[in-house]
Amino acid sequence: MKALVRSLCELLNRGETVVVATVVESAGSTPRSSGAKMIVRANGSIIGTVGGGLVEAMTCRDGLALLQAGDGAARLIFVNLTSSLAAESDMICGGGLSVLLETVEPGGSCAIAYARLDNCMRRGVRTALETRLEEADTLRTMHHAVLDAPAKNSIAFERQAGIMRLVEPFIPPSSLYIFGAGHVSLFTARVGAMTGFRTVVLDDRADFANRERFPEADEVVVLPTFAGCCDGLNVSGNDFVVIVTRGHLHDRTVLAETLRTPAGYVGMIGSRSKRDKIYASLLEDGFTRQDMDRCHCPIGLPIGAHTPEEIAVSIGAELISARAGMSK
Repeated sequence: MKALVRSLCELLNRGETVVVATVVESAGSTPRSSGAKMIVRANGSIIGTVGGGLVEAMTCRDGLALLQAGDGAARLIFVNLTSSLAAESDMICGGGLSVLLETVEPGGSCAIAYARLDNCMRRGVRTALETRLEEADTLRTMHHAVLDAPAKNSIAFERQAGIMRLVEPFIPPSSLYIFGAGHVSLFTARVGAMTGFRTVVLDDRADFANRERFPEADEVVVLPTFAGCCDGLNVSGNDFVVIVTRGHLHDRTVLAETLRTPAGYVGMIGSRSKRDKIYASLLEDGFTRQDMDRCHCPIGLPIGAHTPEEIAVSIGAELISARAGMSK
C-alpha cells in the first residue's frame, strides 16, 4: 500500500488524472479481499491489482470509461464471478466483488487526502481515509477525511439512506532505521524501500544525509551526534535497525543505543574481530551476553558479497528473512 500511495501522489503531482479502484465488498471465493486497490491510467496501464483476470479486465474497462467521461464521477461496479465465468477466465473461484471506481484529479479533495496519507506513512503514523459518497445514477464523492486509524485493520463499508461510507486503514510497514549514510547505506536504503520497508536514514553529516542522495527513503535525518540517536524514534518490536556508520566508535555508540530499544532486528556491519571488540566493550559497560545475542554481526546472508551493491543485497535478504520469521 505504501508503494501504491506513493505512485498515486507522484502521478497527481505531474498533473495526471487517474481512477482509483478499491474492492469494498467480497463474497464467496474471490481472488482479492476487501481493501485491494489499483490505479487505472488514461493510457490503459495499471498500478496495483484487484485480482487479475476478469476482475481486472472489467475494472480497467469501466475505469477508462470513467476517465473518458471526464465528469469527475465515482461509480460502484459489481463483478460476478460465477463458476462458469471463473472457469472461462482460468480462475478457480466464484462469488463476487464490489469495486469502487473514483476519479482522482490533481488538487482535488481526494488528491489532498492521499498527499496527507503519504506524509503520515513516511512518518510511520497510522491513519485511515474516510470517503463519503452520495448514491444516485452515478456516485459523486462528497467528502474525504484523514482520520486516526481504527482499532481494526480491515476496511469498513456502509450503505444507508443513499449515503455510502468507506473507511480504509492505512498502516505503515515496519520501519527500517539505517544508521550511517555512506556507500553501503546508499544501496541498502534502495533495497529497503524496494522491498516495502518504511526506510529512515540517519547520520551526523548533512553532506551525506540528504534527499538528493536518498530520494527513495521515507525520511532522512541529520543527527547532532550518534549519542542518543534512538531518542524520539519510538522503535518497536516490529522495527529493524541496520548499523553501517563510518567507524567502529560510532557503530558501538549506535549499537548501545539500539540495544536499549525493543527493536525486533538489529544488524551491524563489520568483521568478527571488530564485533568481538565492540561486544567486549559493551559487556564491560553492563550489557549482557543476551543483549549481544540480539545483534546480527557480520550483517547479511553469506553470499560472498564484496561491493556496496552486493552487501546491500545480502543485508536486504537477511531483513526479508527476519521479517518473514516475525510474521509466523
